[in-house]
Amino acid sequence: MSRFACPVWAIAPVNAPMISAVLAFADIHRDLGAGRTLMRISHERAARADVILLLGRDAERVVDLGVVWNDREDQIIRVIDDAERRDSRLAAWEDAYDLFESEAHQPVDHRLVA
Repeated sequence: MSRFACPVWAIAPVNAPMISAVLAFADIHRDLGAGRTLMRISHERAARADVILLLGRDAERVVDLGVVWNDREDQIIRVIDDAERRDSRLAAWEDAYDLFESEAHQPVDHRLVA
């Protein structure tokens, strides 16, 4: 594989235990109006032992999920997956751009000359 080729990122698919964990352990609740609530798990909550014991390696992945809950009907409206928006996924691209920077690069004097 070339150093410039983007590696294939393996993102674990959303499964039922992840959604159940968001419903049970959500500590971020955002009112969306019309009886709907967006529920998420924060990074601090996902780092606790009970979430890690329940989900194992998916504990880090569960912070990417959001569940829109209908309070009137007591049912899930939508599951939102923000895995592709996570900043850490761009680390490979940042490493590729760092190849063009040299450690021996001398600072250039940018004075205006008339």
